[in-house]
Amino acid sequence: MSRTQRVAAIAGMTALVATGLAASMVLPASEGIARENRVVKCKTGKARKAGYYDGAALVANVARSMTPIDLNAVQFTDKALTKKMVVEGLFARRTETDTVEVSARFVNCTKRQITIRARSSFMDDVQYPVEPTSAWQRVTIQPYATGVYRERSMKRDEVKYYLIEIAGE
Repeated sequence: MSRTQRVAAIAGMTALVATGLAASMVLPASEGIARENRVVKCKTGKARKAGYYDGAALVANVARSMTPIDLNAVQFTDKALTKKMVVEGLFARRTETDTVEVSARFVNCTKRQITIRARSSFMDDVQYPVEPTSAWQRVTIQPYATGVYRERSMKRDEVKYYLIEIAGE
């Protein structure tokens, strides 16, 4: 076999291997039909009518002098916001350093961009604040889109409850 024939043979094998590798990297077609999500439709009235949480809550020393504030929850401080957005998800977890990270995902139910402010309070097992309330953070949410707020506690084992407050701009 001449040198030219060997080079041609190697080139041919390389092309064959490359074609085989490329074919094996192609992802198989989906069995179902993929489609885009639709525009979000919110029923904020249902969210406002939801009953109270049966867990821990902040209550006044004088009976019935205020609405109980559920802990491990989001507290709206602006009633108008309850008609514009919903809390889609609420999460809390221990971090690798044993602090608590809380996160809330909001959905803007309007045709306009909204900006909210959010802050967190962390409490111990008797609902005593274990650190100062965090600073207000701005979260801007595009129309019919989601926005996420996150905060970490400074304290570790002492944190048993949290409260995320949200307010309008």
